[in-house]
Amino acid sequence: MENPPDMTGAQVHGSAPPVPPNPNSPLLVPKDSVVLPATTAPFVVKDQIKASAGIRFSSIWNEFSRRFVGKVEAPRAEIRLCKYTLLRIAPDGPIIAELGGESKVASPISCAFELIRRQANGEEGFLQINGFANIFYVLDLKNELSAVRFAWDGDGWVIDAISVKDPLAWNGKHEIFSPMAP
Repeated sequence: MENPPDMTGAQVHGSAPPVPPNPNSPLLVPKDSVVLPATTAPFVVKDQIKASAGIRFSSIWNEFSRRFVGKVEAPRAEIRLCKYTLLRIAPDGPIIAELGGESKVASPISCAFELIRRQANGEEGFLQINGFANIFYVLDLKNELSAVRFAWDGDGWVIDAISVKDPLAWNGKHEIFSPMAP
């Protein structure tokens, strides 16, 4: 009969016990960047989530609709977005702090939709399509910063939004998108 596994944290079968992450080590590592051209027309969110918009959606969560469906953004200047790999589980607060604060992380929602449009049916591209989230920080209708999650689930894009004050922690397989300083 085999002995039960050692639950004391001692090495078992040559493996070391897990080491907790150093809270002072970086949460993010830059992975890639993309330049999105300037736009000339207002961006109307509700027009982008209609079936006729050409993007395949699996689900649009109520919280996203509540925070963004009435939003209209003015045309925007050219913008460079940086994609970061999240290295460990973390809520929004420390992620935002590492990226320079709320005023530095906010992206126009039109940027996220432009990237989704390029991968409207789950094609390979700048966004990950492996079921894990692509997270953008966006100002909502009340001008409050929200974490907007876009994920491809095999059937279409899933969109959700939560307040950055929510204690939800993102896992290390999600990617974070933020404007790069000019």
